[in-house]
Amino acid sequence: MTNTKKEQIVVFQDDREPECQIMSDLQNWNVTFESKRLICGDYVYKNLIIERKTMDDFCSSILDRRMIYQTEKMKKEMEEGKECFVVVIGNIKDRKIDIHENCVLGKICSLVYKHKIKVIQCDDEFQFLYCLRNLCDKYDYNEMSKMPRKNEK
Repeated sequence: MTNTKKEQIVVFQDDREPECQIMSDLQNWNVTFESKRLICGDYVYKNLIIERKTMDDFCSSILDRRMIYQTEKMKKEMEEGKECFVVVIGNIKDRKIDIHENCVLGKICSLVYKHKIKVIQCDDEFQFLYCLRNLCDKYDYNEMSKMPRKNEK
């Protein structure tokens, strides 16, 4: 990441989400995490909802059908104007859960196409945290661009 100073932001983290080993790195990126019980997702920034999954957790949530429940919650939030993301950390080939990779890929395609939920794959926690900060920045930029300018009527 560049040395450009980022504006301080606050991201809510579900209190059931384990502490990330490199959260302290985000202090350099001006991100503060506040822990609270979230209704949907693991991280919330304004109208962004981010469900973080390791590859094995993603596979398990397909098998035990938690992903269906979580998808329904995200769809309800999207109806209220929220943007939902599922970020999967890890490579499908490195999964330890006994599930065919076509099932995993099919679920990802279903989330994107059928449910209109955006899916991002990251190799590791550092990439996840980078994407988290970047999504927040893009959200703020998009919201600012919707605001009328002073000279506009």
